[in-house]
Amino acid sequence: MLEKPRIGVMKVSDSGFTLTEVILALLITGILLSVSIRFFTEQWRSGQALKERMEAHYAVMNAGRTVLDAIREAESVQWNSAGILTVSPGGQATYSDQYYIADKDYDGVKDLYRFHKGAHNPVVSGIIDWTCSKGESGLWTVTLKGKIGNQALEWQGFIRQRATQLVN
Repeated sequence: MLEKPRIGVMKVSDSGFTLTEVILALLITGILLSVSIRFFTEQWRSGQALKERMEAHYAVMNAGRTVLDAIREAESVQWNSAGILTVSPGGQATYSDQYYIADKDYDGVKDLYRFHKGAHNPVVSGIIDWTCSKGESGLWTVTLKGKIGNQALEWQGFIRQRATQLVN
C-alpha cells in the first residue's frame, strides 16, 4: 500500500542547513572574498606603478630626443649654470632657441620648455632636473631626470653637432 504524505510534518533532511553549516559557509566565503580583494588590489597597484614608470620613461626619452636633435642641427650650442641650453640653428636663421625647466602652469610638476621666437612652448612634463655638458672632443652629454608619481628615473644621451662647412 502507498503511504500518503503527511502535510505539516517535515523530515530531518528537509529542515535546511544547520547553524554550524551556515556559519562555516559564511566563513569560507569571507576568506575567499578577502583573498580575492587583496589580489585585485595588489594587481591594481602594480599596474599603476608600471603605468607611472612607463610615463616617466616616455617623458625623459621624448625630452632627450628633442634636445639631442636640437644640438645635432645647431650651429652653436651654449649651456649655462642656470640650466638653460641656448641653441642657434645654422643657415639664414636669426633666432636662438632656449630649453629650460620650469613650472609655468603652476600644477606642481616641472616641465621642459622651449623658448622659440618669443613663445614659451612646453616640450614634455615630468622632468625634474637636467644637465648638459660638452666634452673635449665636441661630444655633448645630456642627462635628464624624470618623475611621474612615485616613479623616478634618469636618462642620458650623447650627440655631436654636425659640422657645418660651405662647399664651393
